[in-house]
Amino acid sequence: MRLLTSLSAAMLLVVSGVAAGPGDHQAPTIRALDEKSLREYTGSYRWEDNTFVYLQMWDEFSGFGKPSQLVAFDESGDVRVLYSSGRDEFFTGPGAGISTSVESRIAFERDNAGQPTRLTWRRDGSPPRTATRVNSETHEAVRFSSGDVQLAGTLIRPARAGKHPTIILVHGSGAENREYVLPFARFLVRHGVAVLGYDKRGVGESTGDWKTASYDELAGDVVAAFSYLKTRRDVDAAHIGLLGVSQAGWIMQMAATRISDLGFLISISGAGVSPAETSLDQTHNELTARGLKPQMVAAIVGLMKLEYEFARTGQGWDEYVAAREKLAAQMGPPPDSFPATRDNPYWQTINRSYFYEPAPIIRQLRVPVLAIFGELDNNIVAEKNKAAWEAALKAGGNRDYTLVTLPKADHLQLEATIGSNEEMPSLKRIVPVYFSTVENWLAKRIPAFDGGAGKD
Repeated sequence: MRLLTSLSAAMLLVVSGVAAGPGDHQAPTIRALDEKSLREYTGSYRWEDNTFVYLQMWDEFSGFGKPSQLVAFDESGDVRVLYSSGRDEFFTGPGAGISTSVESRIAFERDNAGQPTRLTWRRDGSPPRTATRVNSETHEAVRFSSGDVQLAGTLIRPARAGKHPTIILVHGSGAENREYVLPFARFLVRHGVAVLGYDKRGVGESTGDWKTASYDELAGDVVAAFSYLKTRRDVDAAHIGLLGVSQAGWIMQMAATRISDLGFLISISGAGVSPAETSLDQTHNELTARGLKPQMVAAIVGLMKLEYEFARTGQGWDEYVAAREKLAAQMGPPPDSFPATRDNPYWQTINRSYFYEPAPIIRQLRVPVLAIFGELDNNIVAEKNKAAWEAALKAGGNRDYTLVTLPKADHLQLEATIGSNEEMPSLKRIVPVYFSTVENWLAKRIPAFDGGAGKD
């Protein structure tokens, strides 16, 4: 999962290997479809009760570097990967990313032009439901510049005329494309809000390289997106805001201090402490959740602390090497993210981003802020990070901020049991209160927000 920091992910891989899929029984047969074929089914579908389910390509459960999957995001919060089983036929498992058994079967109907226009969803033990594909949105491919970097994305607008409040989707860590953050904001389009998602530099159709980019440069890309939107006649320039998940919290903080007329900022699982501290928290919590002995967890976290100390100060090399060798004797060779030499380029990677301290930047924020945390988030520990945000916002004199911890939510606001990465594919839905929290908060700050959209 991309919510892992690089160091945490590498160490977890060494400790536990690749996680086994749930169940040992034979999985249903999956028919392979390429992305172009799967994209035929993407879009907005309206159920008979006037609520929506959104089908889009998403790679959270497949992973970067692998083909994206067709995923259904229902306004009830339900999330499921759709696995093809035949011509216009799909199935889902009992969890968001599980394909080892069948929970539901989905059949699509096409019009005379051969386009999917309707789906019927049959879940065991429940009456079938039908949803019709609707043109409630307009999608426009856009491009804008951030210095020498060319960024490509998609602007999704309500299918009605006028100037629309607009949200810029800000990436988390990893090679995220224009669609990755979309599930956290797509439901707002039918409330009259436009959404701009763009491919991170070096991803999809964007130039540049996210791997070598600093937080400051990534924040510059957000500023460039804002500047572009202000040139459009269909955008309400007084109500352009930011919404992002995980690492985006740090990026949005920096960008917001560089945009004097930003409308608002919505941080989802965004940290109020440094990336280094966040990495230590997640490693400790994930290894503990996987049953590693406390003394081994302490040894791994201790090695990470020594690594960060050397990277930050240039001091403590001998202590780091000794701890690395001791751990290697117990677990085997450490991953490449624990360099064995002083001249390894990975030290530059650590220095580029791990020691950003958000508090001084958060104190500068003057825009309305909504920060949402997950009670069971193993990465961004809710109590600690909420307190850090609040202390900095209060010290800076921000008069409009809301900090909320959602019960049972993990890092991606999925309703969880323990909040670990390993359980994520088996989870079933985004906690429903997430949607109402964002809607209610925006309705008080955007005059044109249509709080009754689709409810009549």
